[in-house]
Amino acid sequence: MPWIKPAKQSDLKEMEIYHELEQPVPVFNRLIAKSPEIFSTFMPLAKAVKNGVLNEFETEAVVVFVSKLNGCDFCYEGHLALLQEISGNDNIGYELEIYDTSDYIPNNVKDILHYAEKLVANPKELQKKDLENLREHGYSDKHILEINQLIAYTSYTNQTSIGLGL
Repeated sequence: MPWIKPAKQSDLKEMEIYHELEQPVPVFNRLIAKSPEIFSTFMPLAKAVKNGVLNEFETEAVVVFVSKLNGCDFCYEGHLALLQEISGNDNIGYELEIYDTSDYIPNNVKDILHYAEKLVANPKELQKKDLENLREHGYSDKHILEINQLIAYTSYTNQTSIGLGL
């Protein structure tokens, strides 16, 4: 249970954005909704980030990987269950742990995870070569920005979840 009280489902009905929300509204989103000003800008950002260049498997793999790096059990466990369902692989969490040597993880995803690992755990080690590796998979500058934002957004939501007791 979070350390602050989430907004009630009934309170969300008063918001303009209500009709666009997943029903019932998840507890994480209800926490953000405690500030309607932040919530009204957060939800469009969340949608834009999740609808970037990566497919559903790739997006969830990044979210699971980054959540694990950040130590956010709430996000890791929830997104891992979704990734297991998407992939049909109950061992996908392990495959992400050994991504460098995994035969299951595609090479483009390996390079994305390598970039994510540096950005989250050792940002000063990040080099232009890390982006060039992404370009070798056909990612444009726009795509790289979208990948970067997915990683940064996930870290942001991980910090929010941890900081509010999820």
